[in-house]
Amino acid sequence: MTGGLCFLALGGTFTWFATADASAAATDPKAAAAGGMASLVEDFIHPGAEQILQDRKIVLKRGDGNIMLKPGNGEGGINDCLSANNVFVESRVDKRGFCFITTGTTGYLAMEIPDAFFVWTQDQPIQATVTADGKTTVYKAPKNDVTEIGETDTPGGEKRSALVELRISK
Repeated sequence: MTGGLCFLALGGTFTWFATADASAAATDPKAAAAGGMASLVEDFIHPGAEQILQDRKIVLKRGDGNIMLKPGNGEGGINDCLSANNVFVESRVDKRGFCFITTGTTGYLAMEIPDAFFVWTQDQPIQATVTADGKTTVYKAPKNDVTEIGETDTPGGEKRSALVELRISK
């Protein structure tokens, strides 16, 4: 039987169900996606990453979905990022800064935000990983606080650095 409705009677219960044409089912997920079907496999890439790179000049790579850049162009700056569980990152790349919304008690997001120098937290403590001159430093940013990272972290700072990861740290 190919595509249609079937009627099945089992032990006094009647059930309707739809059948699909077996020849329409693709066995290769890439072939299915090429045929117009959306993939159900999570790739952990931040939604809209290409557009964000064009618009905001930062690279958002992979994450678990519990840390996401707040939609919009950042026009409101830090004042638009004062809700519970938000994290605000200041960078010379964009004077408006970057607001991240966190959900859950765990989460991570790999990124590249050049010239980042402060992390402002609300209700979530965060670990911020930065790189400068090939050296990686992990900062523990407590909740409800401002943490100096990279060049503003003195002593030891003074070099422009890139924020490469945010991680919720309980």
